Amino acid sequence: MHFRSLLTVYLPEVTPDPEWEQDIAKAQEEIHSLQPGKIIENVMTRIRSEMLNSIGTAFGRELIPVIREKMERFNCCTEDKRYLVFEDRTEEFLADYNKHVTCVRLPDGRIVEENSRPLWGRFIVKDGLVYQKDFGPLHHPKRSKRAKKMKVLPDYPRRKMYKSFEDYLEQECYAVRNEETGKYGEWYNPDGVYDWYSIGGRWPAMFLVKTDCTEYSFGERGLFTDDEYPAPEDYRWVACARKKDIQWDEMRRWRNQKATERFHKLEAMFQAGETEEKYCSITDKGVLSYGELVYRQGQTLEEYLHEYGIPDEWKYPISVHDLFHEEEYRSKSEFEDFDLVNRKLITIEGWRRTVDEFIDDADDDVVFVGIDYHI
Repeated sequence: MHFRSLLTVYLPEVTPDPEWEQDIAKAQEEIHSLQPGKIIENVMTRIRSEMLNSIGTAFGRELIPVIREKMERFNCCTEDKRYLVFEDRTEEFLADYNKHVTCVRLPDGRIVEENSRPLWGRFIVKDGLVYQKDFGPLHHPKRSKRAKKMKVLPDYPRRKMYKSFEDYLEQECYAVRNEETGKYGEWYNPDGVYDWYSIGGRWPAMFLVKTDCTEYSFGERGLFTDDEYPAPEDYRWVACARKKDIQWDEMRRWRNQKATERFHKLEAMFQAGETEEKYCSITDKGVLSYGELVYRQGQTLEEYLHEYGIPDEWKYPISVHDLFHEEEYRSKSEFEDFDLVNRKLITIEGWRRTVDEFIDDADDDVVFVGIDYHI
Protein backbone atom coordinates (compact mmCIF):
# COMPACT_ATOMS: atom_id res chain seq x y z
CA MET A 1 0.00 0.00 0.00
CA HIS A 2 1.03 3.58 -0.63
CA PHE A 3 0.69 6.37 1.93
CA ARG A 4 0.95 10.13 1.48
CA SER A 5 3.10 11.61 4.22
CA LEU A 6 4.82 14.79 5.33
CA LEU A 7 8.53 15.02 6.21
CA THR A 8 10.20 18.13 7.63
CA VAL A 9 13.96 18.70 7.30
CA TYR A 10 16.40 21.56 7.80
CA LEU A 11 18.40 22.83 4.84
CA PRO A 12 20.58 26.00 4.82
CA GLU A 13 19.75 28.65 2.25
CA VAL A 14 20.60 27.46 -1.25
CA THR A 15 21.96 29.83 -3.88
CA PRO A 16 20.29 29.34 -7.29
CA ASP A 17 22.52 27.76 -9.92
CA PRO A 18 21.18 28.87 -13.35
CA GLU A 19 23.81 26.94 -15.29
CA TRP A 20 22.91 23.72 -13.50
CA GLU A 21 19.18 24.28 -14.04
CA GLN A 22 19.73 24.96 -17.74
CA ASP A 23 21.66 21.69 -18.12
CA ILE A 24 18.84 19.75 -16.42
CA ALA A 25 16.18 21.49 -18.53
CA LYS A 26 18.13 20.57 -21.68
CA ALA A 27 18.33 16.92 -20.59
CA GLN A 28 14.57 16.91 -19.99
CA GLU A 29 13.93 18.45 -23.40
CA GLU A 30 15.88 15.60 -25.01
CA ILE A 31 13.61 13.09 -23.28
CA HIS A 32 10.45 14.98 -24.26
CA SER A 33 11.62 15.05 -27.89
CA LEU A 34 11.37 11.25 -28.04
CA GLN A 35 8.22 9.62 -29.37
CA PRO A 36 5.65 9.28 -26.52
CA GLY A 37 5.41 5.53 -26.99
CA LYS A 38 9.14 5.06 -26.55
CA ILE A 39 9.11 7.17 -23.38
CA ILE A 40 6.30 5.15 -21.82
CA GLU A 41 7.76 1.78 -22.80
CA ASN A 42 11.32 2.51 -21.66
CA VAL A 43 11.46 2.07 -17.89
CA MET A 44 14.95 3.56 -17.59
CA THR A 45 13.88 6.66 -19.51
CA ARG A 46 10.99 7.20 -17.11
CA ILE A 47 13.27 6.71 -14.09
CA ARG A 48 15.80 9.16 -15.53
CA SER A 49 13.06 11.73 -16.11
CA GLU A 50 11.83 11.39 -12.53
CA MET A 51 15.38 11.80 -11.23
CA LEU A 52 15.92 14.90 -13.35
CA ASN A 53 12.71 16.42 -12.03
CA SER A 54 13.86 15.89 -8.46
CA ILE A 55 17.16 17.71 -9.05
CA GLY A 56 15.85 20.27 -11.52
CA THR A 57 16.75 23.10 -9.16
CA ALA A 58 19.86 23.65 -7.03
CA PHE A 59 17.54 23.48 -4.04
CA GLY A 60 16.27 20.05 -5.08
CA ARG A 61 19.82 18.83 -5.75
CA GLU A 62 20.98 19.82 -2.25
CA LEU A 63 17.82 18.45 -0.66
CA ILE A 64 18.10 14.85 -1.90
CA PRO A 65 20.88 13.64 0.48
CA VAL A 66 19.22 15.40 3.44
CA ILE A 67 15.94 13.59 2.79
CA ARG A 68 17.75 10.29 2.33
CA GLU A 69 19.57 10.66 5.65
CA LYS A 70 16.39 11.50 7.60
CA MET A 71 14.25 8.79 6.02
CA GLU A 72 16.82 6.02 6.52
CA ARG A 73 15.86 5.75 10.21
CA PHE A 74 12.41 4.53 9.15
CA ASN A 75 13.58 2.09 6.46
CA CYS A 76 12.48 -1.50 7.18
CA CYS A 77 15.25 -2.76 4.88
CA THR A 78 18.07 -0.59 6.18
CA GLU A 79 21.53 -2.05 6.66
CA ASP A 80 22.66 0.91 8.74
CA LYS A 81 23.65 -0.56 12.14
CA ARG A 82 22.70 2.68 13.88
CA TYR A 83 19.05 1.73 13.47
CA LEU A 84 19.20 -2.07 13.77
CA VAL A 85 18.41 -4.27 16.76
CA PHE A 86 19.28 -7.96 16.98
CA GLU A 87 16.45 -10.35 17.84
CA ASP A 88 17.85 -13.52 19.46
CA ARG A 89 15.84 -16.53 18.25
CA THR A 90 18.37 -19.22 19.16
CA GLU A 91 16.08 -20.99 21.65
CA GLU A 92 13.17 -20.96 19.19
CA PHE A 93 15.33 -22.41 16.41
CA LEU A 94 16.82 -25.02 18.75
CA ALA A 95 13.36 -26.13 19.90
CA ASP A 96 12.26 -26.57 16.28
CA TYR A 97 15.46 -28.44 15.46
CA ASN A 98 14.75 -30.97 18.21
CA LYS A 99 11.13 -31.60 17.18
CA HIS A 100 9.80 -34.85 15.75
CA VAL A 101 7.86 -34.32 12.52
CA THR A 102 6.15 -36.29 9.75
CA CYS A 103 8.63 -37.03 6.96
CA VAL A 104 8.68 -38.91 3.67
CA ARG A 105 11.40 -41.13 2.23
CA LEU A 106 11.66 -40.39 -1.51
CA PRO A 107 12.41 -43.08 -4.12
CA ASP A 108 16.04 -41.92 -4.28
CA GLY A 109 16.45 -42.43 -0.53
CA ARG A 110 16.28 -38.80 0.55
CA ILE A 111 14.21 -37.98 3.61
CA VAL A 112 12.22 -34.76 3.55
CA GLU A 113 9.42 -33.20 5.60
CA GLU A 114 5.89 -33.73 4.32
CA ASN A 115 5.41 -30.06 3.36
CA SER A 116 8.89 -29.50 1.95
CA ARG A 117 9.71 -28.27 -1.53
CA PRO A 118 10.05 -31.66 -3.30
CA LEU A 119 6.49 -32.59 -2.28
CA TRP A 120 4.72 -29.25 -1.97
CA GLY A 121 1.81 -28.86 -4.37
CA ARG A 122 2.23 -32.33 -5.87
CA PHE A 123 1.96 -34.91 -3.08
CA ILE A 124 0.18 -35.09 0.29
CA VAL A 125 0.30 -37.39 3.29
CA LYS A 126 -3.05 -38.90 4.24
CA ASP A 127 -3.75 -41.74 6.70
CA GLY A 128 -0.07 -42.63 6.83
CA LEU A 129 0.30 -42.92 3.05
CA VAL A 130 1.51 -40.64 0.25
CA TYR A 131 -1.00 -39.53 -2.41
CA GLN A 132 -0.50 -37.60 -5.61
CA LYS A 133 -2.64 -34.46 -5.62
CA ASP A 134 -5.06 -33.49 -8.40
CA PHE A 135 -4.50 -36.75 -10.26
CA GLY A 136 -6.14 -37.42 -13.63
CA PRO A 137 -9.16 -35.71 -15.20
CA LEU A 138 -11.06 -35.74 -11.89
CA HIS A 139 -8.20 -33.96 -10.07
CA HIS A 140 -8.52 -36.09 -6.95
CA PRO A 141 -5.82 -37.55 -4.65
CA LYS A 142 -4.63 -40.96 -5.80
CA ARG A 143 -2.03 -43.55 -4.83
CA SER A 144 -0.19 -43.23 -8.12
CA LYS A 145 2.80 -45.41 -9.02
CA ARG A 146 5.17 -42.66 -7.98
CA ALA A 147 3.33 -42.04 -4.71
CA LYS A 148 3.54 -45.74 -3.84
CA LYS A 149 7.32 -45.56 -4.07
CA MET A 150 7.39 -43.08 -1.20
CA LYS A 151 7.19 -44.08 2.45
CA VAL A 152 5.80 -42.02 5.30
CA LEU A 153 8.03 -41.74 8.38
CA PRO A 154 5.84 -40.45 11.24
CA ASP A 155 7.39 -38.86 14.32
CA TYR A 156 10.81 -38.64 12.68
CA PRO A 157 13.57 -36.65 14.49
CA ARG A 158 14.14 -33.51 12.48
CA ARG A 159 17.77 -33.30 13.60
CA LYS A 160 18.57 -36.58 11.78
CA MET A 161 18.06 -34.83 8.44
CA TYR A 162 20.85 -32.32 9.00
CA LYS A 163 24.58 -32.51 9.60
CA SER A 164 24.33 -30.10 12.54
CA PHE A 165 22.24 -27.39 14.14
CA GLU A 166 24.17 -24.84 12.08
CA ASP A 167 23.35 -26.78 8.91
CA TYR A 168 19.65 -26.65 9.82
CA LEU A 169 19.85 -22.90 10.43
CA GLU A 170 21.52 -22.31 7.09
CA GLN A 171 19.13 -24.46 5.06
CA GLU A 172 15.78 -23.75 6.71
CA CYS A 173 15.90 -20.66 8.91
CA TYR A 174 18.11 -18.27 6.98
CA ALA A 175 19.28 -17.07 10.37
CA VAL A 176 22.29 -14.84 10.87
CA ARG A 177 24.85 -15.16 13.63
CA ASN A 178 25.53 -12.23 15.92
CA GLU A 179 29.32 -12.12 15.95
CA GLU A 180 29.38 -10.36 19.32
CA THR A 181 27.12 -12.79 21.21
CA GLY A 182 27.32 -15.95 19.13
CA LYS A 183 23.51 -16.11 19.10
CA TYR A 184 21.30 -16.74 16.05
CA GLY A 185 18.40 -14.63 14.89
CA GLU A 186 17.86 -11.58 12.71
CA TRP A 187 18.60 -7.89 12.60
CA TYR A 188 15.58 -5.60 12.24
CA ASN A 189 14.69 -1.94 12.48
CA PRO A 190 12.20 -1.36 15.34
CA ASP A 191 11.39 2.05 13.82
CA GLY A 192 10.85 0.63 10.32
CA VAL A 193 7.85 2.08 8.49
CA TYR A 194 8.45 1.62 4.74
CA ASP A 195 10.23 -0.67 2.31
CA TRP A 196 10.68 2.09 -0.28
CA TYR A 197 9.61 5.66 -0.85
CA SER A 198 9.68 8.42 -3.43
CA ILE A 199 9.60 12.19 -3.14
CA GLY A 200 6.15 13.30 -4.23
CA GLY A 201 5.44 10.03 -6.01
CA ARG A 202 1.72 9.53 -6.58
CA TRP A 203 1.00 12.89 -4.93
CA PRO A 204 3.40 15.39 -6.55
CA ALA A 205 1.02 18.37 -6.24
CA MET A 206 1.54 18.72 -2.49
CA PHE A 207 2.35 22.41 -2.03
CA LEU A 208 1.56 25.57 -3.95
CA VAL A 209 4.29 28.20 -4.34
CA LYS A 210 4.62 31.35 -6.42
CA THR A 211 6.45 31.02 -9.73
CA ASP A 212 9.16 33.43 -8.55
CA CYS A 213 10.03 31.04 -5.68
CA THR A 214 13.49 29.53 -6.26
CA GLU A 215 13.67 27.08 -3.36
CA TYR A 216 11.45 24.21 -4.43
CA SER A 217 11.59 20.74 -5.97
CA PHE A 218 9.11 18.90 -8.16
CA GLY A 219 10.20 15.65 -6.52
CA GLU A 220 10.28 12.41 -8.46
CA ARG A 221 7.39 13.48 -10.63
CA GLY A 222 6.68 11.72 -13.90
CA LEU A 223 7.60 12.92 -17.36
CA PHE A 224 5.93 16.30 -17.26
CA THR A 225 5.55 19.09 -14.70
CA ASP A 226 3.31 22.15 -14.88
CA ASP A 227 1.23 20.91 -17.83
CA GLU A 228 0.07 17.81 -15.93
CA TYR A 229 -0.77 19.66 -12.71
CA PRO A 230 -2.52 22.95 -13.56
CA ALA A 231 -2.21 25.69 -10.95
CA PRO A 232 -3.56 29.22 -10.52
CA GLU A 233 -1.85 31.89 -12.60
CA ASP A 234 1.58 32.85 -11.20
CA TYR A 235 1.71 29.67 -9.03
CA ARG A 236 3.05 26.13 -9.42
CA TRP A 237 2.58 22.80 -7.61
CA VAL A 238 5.69 21.29 -6.04
CA ALA A 239 6.61 18.37 -3.80
CA CYS A 240 9.11 20.26 -1.59
CA ALA A 241 9.32 23.85 -0.36
CA ARG A 242 10.07 25.91 2.71
CA LYS A 243 7.11 26.51 5.00
CA LYS A 244 7.34 30.29 4.53
CA ASP A 245 6.97 29.93 0.73
CA ILE A 246 3.89 27.67 0.77
CA GLN A 247 0.72 29.54 -0.18
CA TRP A 248 -1.75 27.87 2.18
CA ASP A 249 -4.70 30.23 1.57
CA GLU A 250 -4.41 29.94 -2.19
CA MET A 251 -4.15 26.16 -1.86
CA ARG A 252 -7.43 26.07 0.05
CA ARG A 253 -9.19 28.40 -2.40
CA TRP A 254 -7.95 26.47 -5.45
CA ARG A 255 -8.78 23.02 -4.06
CA ASN A 256 -12.29 24.10 -3.13
CA GLN A 257 -12.78 25.84 -6.47
CA LYS A 258 -11.82 22.67 -8.36
CA ALA A 259 -13.99 20.54 -6.07
CA THR A 260 -16.94 22.89 -6.69
CA GLU A 261 -16.45 22.63 -10.45
CA ARG A 262 -16.29 18.86 -10.16
CA PHE A 263 -19.49 18.77 -8.09
CA HIS A 264 -21.47 20.72 -10.68
CA LYS A 265 -20.11 18.51 -13.47
CA LEU A 266 -21.11 15.32 -11.63
CA GLU A 267 -24.52 16.78 -10.80
CA ALA A 268 -25.09 17.60 -14.48
CA MET A 269 -24.05 14.05 -15.46
CA PHE A 270 -26.53 12.56 -13.02
CA GLN A 271 -29.37 14.79 -14.15
CA ALA A 272 -28.65 14.02 -17.81
CA GLY A 273 -28.36 10.31 -17.05
CA GLU A 274 -25.24 9.89 -19.18
CA THR A 275 -21.51 10.55 -19.18
CA GLU A 276 -18.68 10.46 -21.69
CA GLU A 277 -15.99 10.06 -19.03
CA LYS A 278 -14.03 6.81 -19.09
CA TYR A 279 -14.64 4.46 -16.13
CA CYS A 280 -17.56 6.64 -15.04
CA SER A 281 -21.20 5.45 -14.95
CA ILE A 282 -24.62 6.65 -13.80
CA THR A 283 -26.79 4.66 -11.37
CA ASP A 284 -30.01 5.36 -9.52
CA LYS A 285 -27.90 6.17 -6.43
CA GLY A 286 -25.59 8.66 -8.11
CA VAL A 287 -22.39 8.72 -10.18
CA LEU A 288 -19.76 6.01 -10.00
CA SER A 289 -16.10 6.61 -10.89
CA TYR A 290 -13.78 3.60 -10.91
CA GLY A 291 -16.48 1.77 -8.94
CA GLU A 292 -16.66 4.43 -6.20
CA LEU A 293 -19.80 6.49 -5.58
CA VAL A 294 -18.43 10.02 -6.01
CA TYR A 295 -21.76 11.82 -6.23
CA ARG A 296 -24.93 10.81 -4.37
CA GLN A 297 -28.44 11.69 -5.45
CA GLY A 298 -29.60 14.80 -3.61
CA GLN A 299 -26.12 15.63 -2.34
CA THR A 300 -25.51 19.33 -1.62
CA LEU A 301 -22.40 21.30 -2.54
CA GLU A 302 -21.60 21.75 1.16
CA GLU A 303 -21.76 17.99 1.73
CA TYR A 304 -19.57 17.35 -1.31
CA LEU A 305 -16.96 19.93 -0.28
CA HIS A 306 -16.78 18.44 3.20
CA GLU A 307 -15.86 15.10 1.61
CA TYR A 308 -13.75 16.16 -1.39
CA GLY A 309 -12.73 19.74 -0.67
CA ILE A 310 -10.92 21.27 2.30
CA PRO A 311 -13.13 21.23 5.42
CA ASP A 312 -13.34 24.52 7.36
CA GLU A 313 -12.06 22.83 10.52
CA TRP A 314 -8.72 22.08 8.83
CA LYS A 315 -6.27 24.87 9.65
CA TYR A 316 -3.98 23.78 6.81
CA PRO A 317 -5.31 22.50 3.46
CA ILE A 318 -3.33 19.26 3.35
CA SER A 319 -4.20 15.66 4.14
CA VAL A 320 -1.49 13.13 5.07
CA HIS A 321 -1.28 9.70 6.67
CA ASP A 322 2.07 10.14 8.45
CA LEU A 323 4.35 12.79 9.90
CA PHE A 324 8.16 12.37 9.87
CA HIS A 325 10.51 14.70 11.74
CA GLU A 326 14.03 13.85 12.95
CA GLU A 327 13.46 10.87 15.28
CA GLU A 328 9.75 11.54 15.65
CA TYR A 329 7.08 9.63 13.76
CA ARG A 330 3.30 9.96 14.04
CA SER A 331 0.71 8.05 12.04
CA LYS A 332 -2.98 8.39 11.34
CA SER A 333 -3.20 4.70 12.27
CA GLU A 334 -2.81 5.75 15.91
CA PHE A 335 -6.14 7.57 15.56
CA GLU A 336 -8.07 4.86 13.73
CA ASP A 337 -10.52 2.30 15.06
CA PHE A 338 -12.48 -0.48 13.39
CA ASP A 339 -16.23 -0.05 13.14
CA LEU A 340 -17.56 -3.58 13.69
CA VAL A 341 -21.09 -2.65 12.61
CA ASN A 342 -20.15 -1.12 9.24
CA ARG A 343 -16.92 -3.14 8.96
CA LYS A 344 -14.65 -0.21 8.08
CA LEU A 345 -11.88 1.91 9.57
CA ILE A 346 -12.94 5.19 11.11
CA THR A 347 -10.71 8.08 12.15
CA ILE A 348 -11.28 9.16 15.72
CA GLU A 349 -10.77 12.67 17.02
CA GLY A 350 -7.23 13.95 17.33
CA TRP A 351 -5.40 13.28 14.06
CA ARG A 352 -6.39 16.50 12.32
CA ARG A 353 -5.34 18.52 15.36
CA THR A 354 -2.03 16.63 15.41
CA VAL A 355 -1.34 17.55 11.75
CA ASP A 356 -2.21 21.22 12.29
CA GLU A 357 -0.04 21.45 15.42
CA PHE A 358 2.83 19.72 13.62
CA ILE A 359 2.77 22.36 10.89
CA ASP A 360 2.29 25.17 13.43
CA ASP A 361 5.35 24.08 15.40
CA ALA A 362 7.66 24.03 12.35
CA ASP A 363 9.93 27.04 11.83
CA ASP A 364 9.28 29.13 8.74
CA ASP A 365 12.62 28.08 7.18
CA VAL A 366 11.95 24.36 7.64
CA VAL A 367 11.54 22.42 4.38
CA PHE A 368 8.29 20.50 3.90
CA VAL A 369 8.65 17.34 1.80
CA GLY A 370 5.80 15.28 0.37
CA ILE A 371 6.63 11.58 0.74
CA ASP A 372 4.92 8.66 -1.00
CA TYR A 373 5.99 5.51 0.84
CA HIS A 374 5.14 1.87 0.29
CA ILE A 375 4.84 -1.00 2.74
